[in-house]
Amino acid sequence: MKFTDILLGLLVIAIIGYIVLYYLRNKLEKEIQELNDRKEEVIAIPVAEQLHTLKNMELSGQTKRKYESLQAEWQTLQNYKFTDVDAAIVNAEQAVDQMLQLFKAKSDIDDARELLDEIQPQMEELDHSLEDIFAVIESNDEDHAELYERYNGARKNILNHSFEYGPAIETLEKNLNQIEATFTTYSDLTSQGDYLEARDILSSIDSDLTSLEEILEKIPTMYEEIKTNYEESLDDLRKGYQRMKDSGYHFKNDRILESVDEVQEQLNEAKTAIKNADLFQAQTLMDKSDREIEDLYVSMESEIKAKEFVSKQGNAIEQLLRETRKENDYVASEIDRIAQSYILHNNEESKIKELTQRLKTAATTLKDLQTVDEESEIIYSDIEDDLKKIRKQAEEVSEQQTGMIATLGTLYEREKEAKEHLENYDLTMRNLKRRLEKHNLPGLSEEFYDLFYRVTHQVEEFAKMLNQVRIDMPEIEQFDLDLSHQFDKLKEETDRIIDNAVLTEYMIQHSNRFRFDYPEIDEAIRQAQHLFYQKYDYDGALAVIEKALRRIDSEAPTQVRRMYHTEKQNTHY
Repeated sequence: MKFTDILLGLLVIAIIGYIVLYYLRNKLEKEIQELNDRKEEVIAIPVAEQLHTLKNMELSGQTKRKYESLQAEWQTLQNYKFTDVDAAIVNAEQAVDQMLQLFKAKSDIDDARELLDEIQPQMEELDHSLEDIFAVIESNDEDHAELYERYNGARKNILNHSFEYGPAIETLEKNLNQIEATFTTYSDLTSQGDYLEARDILSSIDSDLTSLEEILEKIPTMYEEIKTNYEESLDDLRKGYQRMKDSGYHFKNDRILESVDEVQEQLNEAKTAIKNADLFQAQTLMDKSDREIEDLYVSMESEIKAKEFVSKQGNAIEQLLRETRKENDYVASEIDRIAQSYILHNNEESKIKELTQRLKTAATTLKDLQTVDEESEIIYSDIEDDLKKIRKQAEEVSEQQTGMIATLGTLYEREKEAKEHLENYDLTMRNLKRRLEKHNLPGLSEEFYDLFYRVTHQVEEFAKMLNQVRIDMPEIEQFDLDLSHQFDKLKEETDRIIDNAVLTEYMIQHSNRFRFDYPEIDEAIRQAQHLFYQKYDYDGALAVIEKALRRIDSEAPTQVRRMYHTEKQNTHY
């Protein structure tokens, strides 16, 4: 390679390097300018001006402490944080000017940016806090004027309607004086430059005025409610009580007048609570009085309603009891009559005695009520309770009577049904015997005879049970149920014997055509006939001949069975 080529290459590299350095320098200079602009924007936030304004306002108390805290934060930012930002920017500018320290310049720019990222929100927070202080200073006067107007309105209301507030006027005036003193405190704090504490005082005044306004609104209503609702009700209760006593009413554990006086005492306590502006306690006492007044009305009205009940329902209950006792006599006689023919299992005799005693007791109670001396202190609610108990007893007894009669009334029908079953069993036995005889079977197995005679014996036993002087229907019905199962088994066994016997004969008849050509058929016929005529094993006989026939002609047994069942449907076997 020639020297000129090397020199040319180095020149090109130098030019490229210069261009890159020039580009990077311009980029960094642009970032430095952006940082300077941003720093100026942050510095432009009017924190210093607002702090200076507050400094000249001769602050005190909470406001002064807040100012000093914000001033200290500002001094920290101004003396340290902003100085660090300026130093980082200057170092970056110097590094850029030296060209070969561009990477150091980049590091200084990043440091300055991080510092500004930290400083900016702190400056904005300081600005907001200072704005809040000035907003409080500005709004205090407006809110004070509004609250003082409300205060004057409350004072005029109390003065103009003092008669409506009654004894509470003294407490209300004390509340006004306390609020007036709080206004004075506000003025003192404002003149001393403690605007934040003054704001808290205004909030307290607002709360106190709201409470006072609610009290002013409720007190007349509560006094009126005590007078027109509760005290008039108490007067009505006293007069009503006396009228009822004059009319012959009496009350259990009579404390009506004492209770009225106790409620009046509660209302007096409620008035005292209103006087002291303790409306919660007053309302609690009023609510309690309301409930107790309602209870007194209910107690007195219950005696009036009880007398009406006694007058209107007394005769009806007496008639109900009379009819129930009459019905009870009938039920007792029915139980005695039915017990002559049936064994009873539900203690009907003892139950009817118990019902008789209950009705006797109820009748005695009713008689005692009817013979009460008119000059005695009659408490109608007690009589009403006793009459209702008598009515309930009569209704319960009547319900039990109905249940017993309904149960006992089924005994005859159940007996009749059992006798019909007995007749059916006799008829079924004759029919089964006739069917067996019709087919002229050579004989029957011992097992079948055992079943047949066992069922026959059970039918005879069933007849004896039904012919007793006093029959036990539950026992009879259970025996009837068991017997019906035995009959089902007997009928099933009879059908099976007849079916298999006839099918055996048909199978032998069908097999005779193969008898001389197939020795095994001949042997099967002989074996089947032996089982049929000698052993009376119709099941075994059918199995032997059917198996042999199926080997010769697989369709033949099915055809024979089909033919037999067709004939069976058309004939009464």
